[in-house]
Amino acid sequence: MDLGPVWDETRSELASSYRDVVGFLVALVEAVLVIAAAVFVARTMRGRARRSRVAARVSPNLATLIVNAAGVAVYVVAAAAVLGLFGASWTALLTVLSVGTVAISLALQDVLRNVVAGVYVLVERPFTIGDRVRVRDVEGEVEGIELRTTVIRNAKQERVLVPNAVVFSEVLTNRSAYRTQQTSLRLEGVRSPIEGAEATVRIALAGLPGLREPSPRLAVQKVSDEGATLDVEVWHDAGEPIEGVAIARLRQCFPEATVSLGAA
Repeated sequence: MDLGPVWDETRSELASSYRDVVGFLVALVEAVLVIAAAVFVARTMRGRARRSRVAARVSPNLATLIVNAAGVAVYVVAAAAVLGLFGASWTALLTVLSVGTVAISLALQDVLRNVVAGVYVLVERPFTIGDRVRVRDVEGEVEGIELRTTVIRNAKQERVLVPNAVVFSEVLTNRSAYRTQQTSLRLEGVRSPIEGAEATVRIALAGLPGLREPSPRLAVQKVSDEGATLDVEVWHDAGEPIEGVAIARLRQCFPEATVSLGAA
């Protein structure tokens, strides 16, 4: 029996399989490199945009929108390149993209809703990075506006992620919209006559940097044998750190009382 033709065919199949395996491994390595490069480029763009503060030329919201859109574009191009490395044709890619878009839209409705809301927030600019806002029970300084969430740092120095759909659809209070900010202080155990407390507070806080009218405003919360509890509201320029100076002055004028930051 002549085994020559069988051996030749087997050897040809082995060689073809070897080339296929080597080609797949090469494509896999290239795909990993493409994905790593895409992640590096996207993160580098975002980091440089934040460090260089593109907002010096354009608004922070527009800068964030540009960076996010550029990042998405980088990932889309990388995904197309990876599929191309494994032999996918552009016709097949477009077909898969069309079908995949419908499937993703149905499966990720909440995510897409947040993304669309994030674009509206960046374009309409109800607030900017650095503003102090309140939405639902969350209040703090806006640190970033991502595609899906808005990042807020609250008074406890906690990082709170609020879905953009909530930010866009709920009633939102921007305490920095007019570049003013309210700081609330609480005095507990005040034994001085209540009648003269407001005048004393005004004298104590006179000359604070960035002080705005009407300020300060005093409200009596309760009066007991241990003393009175007073809330003091102060309006000042947004971003002006007056808390430390205000508390120190009030402690000098009311040494018997406990002075602390109150609820905003």
